[in-house]
Amino acid sequence: MHGRGKTASVAAVLLLLAGACWVAPGSADDVEVELVGFLGRLPDGGPRLAPAGGTTTRFEVPNEQGGARQVFTVEFTPRTELGPDTGRLRSGQLVILEGVLQRDRLRIMRIREIDVAEYSGRVSLPQGSLALPVTADRTVAVFLDGAPNLPVTFLLMPRTTSSQTSLRDGQPVTLTVVNGWRLVVGIETSPAR
Repeated sequence: MHGRGKTASVAAVLLLLAGACWVAPGSADDVEVELVGFLGRLPDGGPRLAPAGGTTTRFEVPNEQGGARQVFTVEFTPRTELGPDTGRLRSGQLVILEGVLQRDRLRIMRIREIDVAEYSGRVSLPQGSLALPVTADRTVAVFLDGAPNLPVTFLLMPRTTSSQTSLRDGQPVTLTVVNGWRLVVGIETSPAR
């Protein structure tokens, strides 16, 4: 696949992963995306913004449905901005990345720190208990308070923090989730309700 076909294929994957994708002003082939994921290896002290030339790194996007992560090469440019709440970037950091897909690369326009929300409910583990931390990304169903008959699937990741070493079916939990996404950054057991 060459040119527009490859861009369209990558854009389709990003659409499925990001949940939102829109055409950017400018070139008909440019697509703006917003992704949540983990930064790859960064130069010591983080990337120098604005770099004279492009600086690249890997970016891992967790799949909220479980399964393998999508890995992209992303480019910091002289126009890349850090959000006011971002602070110093580090390798492996979970961030929100806004960028423009141009042909075969994703150029980072802005990097933001994640914002979190909390949800409470009861975990559904019909196959038995779940050891924490998980060794690979894994989905888990939770019956949220206020909607006891409709489970919502969330993604636990190896970096999901918890003071617990396991979860059992029906256990009350409080989830700290990336706001607007179903990626769990922290999980704790709640007092019985």
